[in-house]
Amino acid sequence: MFTIPQAFRVVRRNTVEGISVSSQLQNLSGSILWVVYGFAAETYLIVLANVMTICGFGVVVVKQIRLRAVTFHKAIVVEAGVIALAILALVVSQDVLGVLAVVVGGTGIVPQVVRAARTSHLVGVSVVTFAMVATMSVSWGIYGLMIDDLFVALPNVVIVPSSLFIMFRAIQSHHRYGNTTVAAEVPAR
Repeated sequence: MFTIPQAFRVVRRNTVEGISVSSQLQNLSGSILWVVYGFAAETYLIVLANVMTICGFGVVVVKQIRLRAVTFHKAIVVEAGVIALAILALVVSQDVLGVLAVVVGGTGIVPQVVRAARTSHLVGVSVVTFAMVATMSVSWGIYGLMIDDLFVALPNVVIVPSSLFIMFRAIQSHHRYGNTTVAAEVPAR
């Protein structure tokens, strides 16, 4: 559910200002990999959670396409490539797929961290989403440890502090710029 506030914000405000295209595509890719991993590991909680995540990231990516932050062609090529890679990795082994899901999914937040560090204009970024990401990641980390699955637990070591950083930077931006929706109105810093 953590992607829903972000999807709502971009639709309601009609802006993707401050949202990293790379991060959205990578997170969407990571969720696809986790769905395939969840089916392979017969951990259907992972499947359900990531199908919901795909819906939210999908709305944001569609909005990024409509607002010309990314081309439709690039988004389709990236995600089709990830589906092919997931199937290929699963043919090799479930562990290879798990490592791939950890690397892609666990670092998908990093481009957004870089974006948040480089600009103070993050009006398109949902504070609620990143508060939920931090909470969710703590829960997934604990769950991964409980089921003895480090593939599920490890990504959260990166995600929790990253989401808190983005959340605080977005709060600062919202206070500073209010309802401004484009960086051209206020220079990005």
